[in-house]
Amino acid sequence: MKIELLDATSASHSLVTLMKEYDEFYWAVAWAGVTDEGIELQKYAHKIKSVTFGLSFCHTDPSFVDNLQGVEGAYVITKSTGGTFHPKVYCFKSGDRAAAIVGSSNFTFGGLRKNSEASVYVEGAASSEFFQDLFDYTINSAKMGEGITKELARMYREKAEREAKKPHRQHDPMNEWKNQTPLEVGSMNWAEYVSRINKSKHHNIKKSLKLLRISQKWFSSEASFSDFSGEKRRAVAGTLPESQKKGSDLNRDWGWFGSMIGAGTFKNRINKNNKHLAKALDGIPNKGEISPNHYKDFVISFRKAFVGASRSGGVATASRLLAMKRPDVFVCICGPNIDEASALLGFKKQNLDLDTYWDEVIEVVRETAWYNADKPAGSEGKLWESRVAMLDAILYKES
Repeated sequence: MKIELLDATSASHSLVTLMKEYDEFYWAVAWAGVTDEGIELQKYAHKIKSVTFGLSFCHTDPSFVDNLQGVEGAYVITKSTGGTFHPKVYCFKSGDRAAAIVGSSNFTFGGLRKNSEASVYVEGAASSEFFQDLFDYTINSAKMGEGITKELARMYREKAEREAKKPHRQHDPMNEWKNQTPLEVGSMNWAEYVSRINKSKHHNIKKSLKLLRISQKWFSSEASFSDFSGEKRRAVAGTLPESQKKGSDLNRDWGWFGSMIGAGTFKNRINKNNKHLAKALDGIPNKGEISPNHYKDFVISFRKAFVGASRSGGVATASRLLAMKRPDVFVCICGPNIDEASALLGFKKQNLDLDTYWDEVIEVVRETAWYNADKPAGSEGKLWESRVAMLDAILYKES
């Protein structure tokens, strides 16, 4: 058995040589980039038997994934391993001969060029225990992944582009990727989103946006929700009766984005200016990033408002308040839109509650291309500022 130590450059040369000489490839590699070695791999794609690449932290180049679309035997990791998929195993076989490079070199420019790397080159009988273990390892690695379809490649590219903008990248960006793909909402780009909004049969878009801007104006002009007049509180809550719609700001349909007229206990808490509801909303910033912790704190205070009541507040009433304060982050999920929301955002209606709303709705929305689009100029910029709440124009189904 031949054994040799390789640095990054010699590992690159050896890989290219082995791809040319051997008939079958068995690899398990953490990350890959678009490199000369990658072009060689495409050239010999028909030799691939089981080649798997990791996607942790989106370190694998989306273009590399694109290039392996439809290649039989090529996989990317889509199931969380608990830790990071981090091997660098390149194994080759021809008849009873085998060779392998095992070490620190990823299939990237750094791993095969500029980095200080160390790998071991081994050559010997394919039937040896060492090579049999390597073959088994690469084949088992593939079981944690998926074959590379056009849809998977598209989804990964979108995720990678979004993750690149974040200070801390998601560890498993494709974990359960099929279940996280909204059937339609997630595939829309900004132009498609605008088109769908404008085709709404139930929302007057200009009036809807005006309503949201009025609500935000009130929040920016008062220190606390408790400082709102009773009429303004009821308007924000979706419980304002017709008799109190006096004045240009109040005289509009406040039932858009979730009418809560029938939520008696909630309406009572709004009328009595409940301090816990005020604290819940006050904890949501008027501008800037909203974190999961902001939402968790909101839920804690929101629930306190219903302690001792026969009926508690739920997703509908909570998300109504949130959407009125931050329509760029929250959407009201209630009776008229929950069926469509469930279908297009991919959650089960029976599982949606205050504890799951953030993960099942907001995190899914934050992964979409239209949500992450840059703010456009002109009138579309106003829509962009309320783009999450305005999902109701797409989701609403008249009963």
